[in-house]
Amino acid sequence: MGVSDVIVGRLTDAMRIPDDGAVHLAALVHPKVEPEIAFRLARDVDTADPAADIEGAIDAVAAAIEVIDSRYRDFRFTYPGVIADNTSAAGYAVGPWHPMTDVANRAVRLIAPGGTEIGSTAAILGHPIRALYALLSMCREHRIELRKGYVVLAGAATAAIALTEGVVRCEVTGVGSVQLKGLP
Repeated sequence: MGVSDVIVGRLTDAMRIPDDGAVHLAALVHPKVEPEIAFRLARDVDTADPAADIEGAIDAVAAAIEVIDSRYRDFRFTYPGVIADNTSAAGYAVGPWHPMTDVANRAVRLIAPGGTEIGSTAAILGHPIRALYALLSMCREHRIELRKGYVVLAGAATAAIALTEGVVRCEVTGVGSVQLKGLP
């Protein structure tokens, strides 16, 4: 997408799509999907504490799909523009949660009517855990709270695929899968 820096957006309950749930395409501009690793916070993280252990606060991991829908034509934006657009976040689906495990270099497959992307969790900053530390740093800088129950998406493991009508599935080896349906 042309963004080389870590970006942080907010996910809300209203953006949550159940596993195997539907996304109504008519409500979106030009949506795409990305395969992700999701982490769940088991406890609050004190972002003011320099010794805070965000990795230790994670109790579960899952395969996830993020629906992105930039307000900018052809997903062409600047760093400030994508932040103003809440990182293009439009929705997310999370598969079944599993106890925290090593997610380094796991195979990832995103299958959609618009194509298939194959990659690795290593594409997420070299290791998805690094996304947690980048998040913690950003939260400290901008005084953002990290609370028990929050879902953290680590970042895309492959290129995005256009979201069209049909089933989209994300599979992460050793972690699980999740899917959603694009509806008119």
